[in-house]
Amino acid sequence: MPIKNSWQSKLKKSGLQRFEKRASKPDPPTQASMAKTLNVREQVDRWRKFIITDEAWIYLSDTNAKSKVQYLRRDWNRRDLTPSTEVPHPNGVMVSMGTTANVVTKPRFVQPEAKINYQYFIQKILKPFLKDDYCRLYPKVHAVFHQDSAPSHVSRSPRNSSRISKCNS
Repeated sequence: MPIKNSWQSKLKKSGLQRFEKRASKPDPPTQASMAKTLNVREQVDRWRKFIITDEAWIYLSDTNAKSKVQYLRRDWNRRDLTPSTEVPHPNGVMVSMGTTANVVTKPRFVQPEAKINYQYFIQKILKPFLKDDYCRLYPKVHAVFHQDSAPSHVSRSPRNSSRISKCNS
C-alpha cells in the first residue's frame, strides 16, 4: 500500500537523495593509493627508453613446394602416428622490426636468399635502424637497445658498429 503525500514519503525521498549524493562523491585519495599511482607511473617511465627488436617470418600464399609433416596429438603415442603427409609450404619473407613504449619502428625486409650473418645484420638492418628510427625516436637522449641473442646479431668484428654517440638531426 503506497503512502501518498505524507511526511514518511518525503523522509524516504530525502534519505534516498542524500544517499545518492554521498555515493556519487569519489573518496579522497589516500597516501597508499597515491603511492601506488606513483609507483605504476615510475614503472611505465622506466620502459619509455627501451627499444626491443626482433625478426619474424611472414608467410605469403601457398606455392607448389611441399613439406612432410607428421601430426602428433597430446594423448597419442609415437607408434600411433599417421604416415607423413605432404602439405604445401608457403613462401615467406623475413622482416625485422622494433617497438618502443610509444611507437613501432619501420619494417626492414631481409633480401630473399640472403646469407644472414653479423655483417649482413649490421649493414642492412642495424645501421639503417640506428640512422633512421633511433635518431627519430630519441634525438637527445640515450635509449636501451634490446635484441635477442641470435647468432647473426653477435658481432665478431674488431670494430663495434652498433655504437652511436650522436644523432645527426
